[in-house]
Amino acid sequence: MSIATLEELRAELIVLEERIDAGAFVDSDRLRALAPAARHWARQSDEAHPIPRLARLMMRTNASSAARDLLEFARPIARDEDCSIALMLANATAACGDHRRALAILAPLADANSANAQLAARAAELHARLGNAEESLRLYARAAKLDKGRKPQLLNALIAAGRGGDALDEARKALVERQDDPATRIAWFKALAKFSGDRDEIARARADLLAWLPDDLAGSLWRAHLFRMEQDDEAAFAELNAAFARWPNDGGLRKARAAAALALGFWGRDAGAIYDAVSVSLDAPDLRAQIARADKLLRAFGGSLGKAAADSGAFAHVRSPESVFALVADEKPAAPESGRGKGLAMIAHSLTAGGAERIVATLFRHLRESGRFDWVKLYLLNLSETDGSDFYLPLTGIDRADVVLLDRGCRIEEPFDFLALDAARTAQAIHDQLVKDKPAIVHASLEPLTLTAGLAALKARVPRIVLHTHNMRPTDLYPGAPQPPRWRDCYRSMLARAEVRLVGCARASMEDYADWIGLGAMDKLHTVYNGLDFEQFQPASDAQIPARLRAALGIGRDAPVIGTAFKFREEKRPALWVEAALKVLEKHADVRFVMFGDGPLLAPVRELTAAKGAQASFVFPGLVPDLNRWLPMLDLFMLCSSSEALPNVLLEAQACGVPVIAYHVGGIAETMIDGETGILVREDGAAALAAALLRAIGDPDWRKGAACAGAAFVRERFSTQNMTRSVSDVLLG
Repeated sequence: MSIATLEELRAELIVLEERIDAGAFVDSDRLRALAPAARHWARQSDEAHPIPRLARLMMRTNASSAARDLLEFARPIARDEDCSIALMLANATAACGDHRRALAILAPLADANSANAQLAARAAELHARLGNAEESLRLYARAAKLDKGRKPQLLNALIAAGRGGDALDEARKALVERQDDPATRIAWFKALAKFSGDRDEIARARADLLAWLPDDLAGSLWRAHLFRMEQDDEAAFAELNAAFARWPNDGGLRKARAAAALALGFWGRDAGAIYDAVSVSLDAPDLRAQIARADKLLRAFGGSLGKAAADSGAFAHVRSPESVFALVADEKPAAPESGRGKGLAMIAHSLTAGGAERIVATLFRHLRESGRFDWVKLYLLNLSETDGSDFYLPLTGIDRADVVLLDRGCRIEEPFDFLALDAARTAQAIHDQLVKDKPAIVHASLEPLTLTAGLAALKARVPRIVLHTHNMRPTDLYPGAPQPPRWRDCYRSMLARAEVRLVGCARASMEDYADWIGLGAMDKLHTVYNGLDFEQFQPASDAQIPARLRAALGIGRDAPVIGTAFKFREEKRPALWVEAALKVLEKHADVRFVMFGDGPLLAPVRELTAAKGAQASFVFPGLVPDLNRWLPMLDLFMLCSSSEALPNVLLEAQACGVPVIAYHVGGIAETMIDGETGILVREDGAAALAAALLRAIGDPDWRKGAACAGAAFVRERFSTQNMTRSVSDVLLG
């Protein structure tokens, strides 16, 4: 339509706003057609008020790039005292996937306008997206100080950064200040659930929170939010279904119910809830796009959202992600492609301080140097100095610039757009890089990246795909989490393809996967033991070395020292480790305990030792980059994880001449010779661990013999040469 005056333009924008507010469809092309008039009148009147209004409408209809271009034009000519145009421009730029450019726009404004909580919070969010954790937390703290309503953002940022003590302090401060809004109370409970070591306290807090939430529509929405936060999407969907029975005409509830059904992934079974939101999602472009994807996936199986809504039983088998893997696995394998040679792409999430990441870095270096491949590249999702995801970069033997950092801001296409957004971005980024590089072989490590990378590699027609797990079945590693049980069918579809192999780091791991997936044979599964670089792990060459190391930690040279090293997480059971240590202290008050590592449960464990009055007997050095240097100071190494495949730290401790004690779970029996290099504890509980420790403490001759036998044992079985040769054989078929 022709716009003759500024008043006509404003009137047209009001009409379009009302249509969108009412849930009516507005074509983004109609909005783009208004851009020339908006630019004209912004120039003529020397002000840009029509442009922000039009840009908001464009953002609401998912036309982010058009909004960005319009705001770029407006910014130099607008009087932007409150920085609203700059903030909108940063948001539009971020919506286009360019978070670095968005931050470049916003960061100087946030610094110059230090009293603006909105600018600080948005800049903090962008810093977090880019991995700048410290700067993000600083800005969130500023925003929360300026506006107490932003306290939940600060709490959630502290939780995401693993700052347990700070998160609990901020949460308790908010409660003292009587911030009783649901967002703050739920963030407080989230901090407590993640970082408190007291299960009874957590249970009481959860019950109190649920009782506090009102029995109305808002209360139902907050309860559903809590359940989704706890990764219980079924409970969230059930809560929203119950609310829908009481308030069936509430548009916000219908959208929330559809979003919960989409997140749950049972798109055929729950098609009615998704289909019901079609008429109210016109002002929610992201939700509308997800609904369209669900419809498209159902059409690939001969249905549609409408058909499944009318007869959910007929399409209950259509699910995401399982059906997506089935679709790709059913595609006809590619014919052999010339020109691929023997290039190898190794894919991992990061090089953070974990046992599996150490293996990835070491294996990459040795495979690259082996000469058996035309080229070897390392693809990573994250490699940041600020969050420690580059911890093992030096082990790779390459520079930061040589790592291929995957672009997860790419355009997502079918079939990856049928996946949850995070998985979709990852799979698409891997796929696009594989299409560009054309490797003959892909090696991917750790769930869920093994699955997303494997799916991307199949779609990219890579001839040989090796998925490398370092765990027992993932349902044991993540008990109660909703997604791991659903990975089973994804693996089943993948392993039906001739191109795909699964590698595990222990026989027990591969037997467990075969049982879990339901494989009739083991021919697609291979055991490759982890390998150590024994030049880094050596027993102490003289008695003065342990004494100096102990002195550095404030420990007497003659005190028996029991240690461990792990990420302080639930499956490592650090509180149980402390409980066993306390039982040992009852018999030997001179024993000292050293717990290397960091993680979300570090602060609660330190609080536990203080509450027991035993803090003087425990040392927490944190995460150290040279654990190999510290291990020889220990007399015994103890691990009490609930699930392990082949923990590297048990191999490393024995290589340094330290006998090991651990539960008989997973593949731990394969890491030692029971009774000769360590002790397998077959009974669960702190008492059994303490009994094994006391037996070893009381037998110095056994410890001396175990130290020698352990060092010889791991050198024979767990060398990097053996690992590299075995993995190469699997990769090359």
